[in-house]
Amino acid sequence: MEDTHTKPAPPAITTVTLGRATYATTIQSSNHTFNADEPGELGGTDTAPSPYDYLLSALGACKAITVRMYADRKEWDLDEIRLDLAHSRPEGRGGPERIDVSLTLTGNLDDTQRARLKEIASKCPVEKTISGDLTIETYLE
Repeated sequence: MEDTHTKPAPPAITTVTLGRATYATTIQSSNHTFNADEPGELGGTDTAPSPYDYLLSALGACKAITVRMYADRKEWDLDEIRLDLAHSRPEGRGGPERIDVSLTLTGNLDDTQRARLKEIASKCPVEKTISGDLTIETYLE
């Protein structure tokens, strides 16, 4: 029987590198290089957004893009989409986790359009991924 924990991972789309520096991480994704870090209270140097900042950013960006695509396709008068996202652990570590999203839509929209855009925001691919049946397998090389 094959040891699936040493099976090579698929070709990397994103590569993350961390040396001896305290949590300052370099990320290469497509043609983009950026960094992640932890805040000082968690032992980091706070030189970049935290991994949870990136998680919220990915979710927010996906929701905004999904809403924009839908509104454009319907030719609705949507000027701006703003999402404020917050991650929490209401019962502390190990308990259920929560992401709260406040969606603000600016433009000449009626209540039916606004309600539909809120519904569409919840159908973005990133939300489906993180709230669905997700398997993450880590392979040792």
